Amino acid sequence: MRALLAVALGAVLIAAGACGARAKTVSVPVVCTPGVNARLAQLIAEHHDGPVDNVLVCGTTLEPSRPQRGFRGYHELIPLRVPLANDGSIAWVEVVTNDDLDGVVHAPRNATVYAYGQYFLTTKRQRPFVAGIHDVHCATHRGADDGWVVVNGAKYPRVGCGG
Repeated sequence: MRALLAVALGAVLIAAGACGARAKTVSVPVVCTPGVNARLAQLIAEHHDGPVDNVLVCGTTLEPSRPQRGFRGYHELIPLRVPLANDGSIAWVEVVTNDDLDGVVHAPRNATVYAYGQYFLTTKRQRPFVAGIHDVHCATHRGADDGWVVVNGAKYPRVGCGG
């Protein structure tokens, strides 16, 4: 009976530790290269149709970001030209920030942007963008690292993601 109780208690402690584990925070790359976008490029090539956590993107804005109201509050849509390979190929990718979770993020035309969050395949309504990255804020679900977006060196969310 004691052994059974010890096993049960151990299982509870392991489960509690897993639930309380903090999401990881990934560093911002120093330079935007096709290598930074390698995972994104693979998902785009596969036409991966489903969310994928912890994907990095970097690029240059095509035009200024624009606000949009969604069913989860106000968002900022940041259109990026993203280098995918050393041969000069690019993709148009949309980064979506959430004003409530990230703070209000504005990106001017030709801004350098890095973002880390959840990949999604765009719909026909979102063309010409072939993919997007959202959830660029502190982790809100299991399996996601803390996300972020950096515009011309300014990182959002501005407050850390501490426990």
